[in-house]
Amino acid sequence: MARTVGDAALMLSVMAGPDDRSPISYDVDTRELLRAPKTPAVKGWRVAWTPDLGGLVQVDDEVRAIVERAAGVFAGAGAEVEAACPDMSDVPEIVRLTRGLLMVARHADKLPAHRDVLQAGLVENTEQGLALSARDVAAGELLRTRQWARLREFLGERDLLLTPTTATPPFPIERTQNKRSFLTYAFSVMGLPAISIPCGFTQAGLPVGLQIVGKRRGDAAVLRAAAAFEAARPWVNSLPPVIPQRATVHRV
Repeated sequence: MARTVGDAALMLSVMAGPDDRSPISYDVDTRELLRAPKTPAVKGWRVAWTPDLGGLVQVDDEVRAIVERAAGVFAGAGAEVEAACPDMSDVPEIVRLTRGLLMVARHADKLPAHRDVLQAGLVENTEQGLALSARDVAAGELLRTRQWARLREFLGERDLLLTPTTATPPFPIERTQNKRSFLTYAFSVMGLPAISIPCGFTQAGLPVGLQIVGKRRGDAAVLRAAAAFEAARPWVNSLPPVIPQRATVHRV
């Protein structure tokens, strides 16, 4: 979505702020968002990192090693870094229940006429949502509330939580991926600010992302942390190798 943290902050500053069309929007000092990348620092910050949400997600070994090295960059910048994670064991069930409800709201009316052209996973998610009972939906919200309490307590003693963005390196487009993206969904379903930035490459030259999660409404802190990593390990000129393609020049 953006090439640098500064560009991401600029984009966010345009998007952020109150809007009567969205009742959950709130006032934001967008100048603080723009200042954040210009003051990159994590010295003295308390930073936790987990490769797999406390064992919840099976993560590729190379991804795990690259993210562990990325956590070390924060330690080198003066942060107090520890391997730690709150209890995230309810996340799969929270995702199943809340995502099902969301899919019904967005897509249930499309199924009768367009089932054959809709993505199979979307159809499956929507049908799972239609099968939910009122008690299921209520259970999902109760689980989310309890998960929020655990995260709030955990981040009350820390400034950031680091995870991989994805559990595996990029894979061929022909390959299907049926597993949920719990690493990112776990925090978006809580409404926490998070940014994903490049943090290295596999031996095959495939990019690996680092997710930086902050406290509630701590967008500026997340941007400052991302900018600190970018300053220590700049990526703007680091491109993954591209498979050579024979180009054919047509002369007119």
